Amino acid sequence: MQKLTHLRFITGLALLLQACNIFAPVDPLTPAASEVSVEQVWTSGATVRGKIDQIAPKNDRQEKKSGKILEYGFVWATQNQPTLEAGMVIKVGEDNPPAPFEFVRDISRLTVLTTYYVRTYARNEGGGVGYGPVATFKTDDYVFAELSVGKITTTSKASADIVVNILSLGNAEISSFGVCYSSVNNEPTTKDSRVAVSGKAAKGSFTANVGGLSPGTTYFARAFAVTLGGIIYSDATTAFTLGEPSVFTPKKSFIMYYSNPYDLDLGELVSQTGSEDCNWYPYNDKPGIYPKNGAKFAVLGKVNFDQLKYTDIARSNLSANFINGSYTDAKANQLENGTVIAFVTNQGRYGKMLIDAHGEDRTPGTAGGGDMEVTIQTYDKQ
Repeated sequence: MQKLTHLRFITGLALLLQACNIFAPVDPLTPAASEVSVEQVWTSGATVRGKIDQIAPKNDRQEKKSGKILEYGFVWATQNQPTLEAGMVIKVGEDNPPAPFEFVRDISRLTVLTTYYVRTYARNEGGGVGYGPVATFKTDDYVFAELSVGKITTTSKASADIVVNILSLGNAEISSFGVCYSSVNNEPTTKDSRVAVSGKAAKGSFTANVGGLSPGTTYFARAFAVTLGGIIYSDATTAFTLGEPSVFTPKKSFIMYYSNPYDLDLGELVSQTGSEDCNWYPYNDKPGIYPKNGAKFAVLGKVNFDQLKYTDIARSNLSANFINGSYTDAKANQLENGTVIAFVTNQGRYGKMLIDAHGEDRTPGTAGGGDMEVTIQTYDKQ
């Protein structure tokens, strides 16, 4: 009788555990794989970036999950909607970093002048396989468009108009273009906030209206274009802050050549006497910045150029004093690499200058040396 009771207990417990499914494998829930982007394309390959959003989603029974990711990566093919069964695969990893996480790989040995379709995938312990949206690219020997950010004008307390310049088109067809921006990333990408310009891409200037901005916050902006050869960006990033005057000359880098005058409203060498804001390292004189025609300067030291606001520039102790750029006396030199200079031009526009490369001294009897590379940004008059 005791054996029968014991057997009944074991059988009942087994049925109970089976009903509760406590020791069953994890469920085959689909992991969330998304956001593939084509970074660059060439004649026989491409660089792609992927993202896994969620590793182990729960089902309606909250104690169960789909388990860890067993593998993730990219799948591609010459047909749309590639799969693991009908596509080529790059297995990126098997680890489980905190989601979301991104990964980048090169796809090589592709056929030239061929359209490919690529997307991310992830497989978990439960057997679920998730795919992200498809991105398309075409292999070719591309010459990319040249982009820049133009004038930035505040249009309200929460918006601004940003000019996007397409300086040249290249041969990589542009499907969309505009401006991307961020308050935290000083090299924004399309993963940050972005606004596309309507209409067909052509050589010229276009305006993107950016809304939802916060007064007093500094934003970083650069132009972008989505092409058959990947996403491209303007070389320079321009910072702007709502509540400040509009940007007259966006962030611009150039070389100040030995013994030449410069206009800092536009960041250009000038030939007309009386229009220059400064002379750099005049012939037979000390190396340095010589203010001209009422322009004034202030050395601010090695501060963050992008985060320096208009109000900081306007409040600085500007003067028409010579700024020493000595190559032989380190203590006297005020123009070390990374130094930021505030200025007001002879036209009354405030701006800032970053010393990118102080350069080397000019050797007597030679044609080299004595040049300095700088970056400026100038604001409109208030």
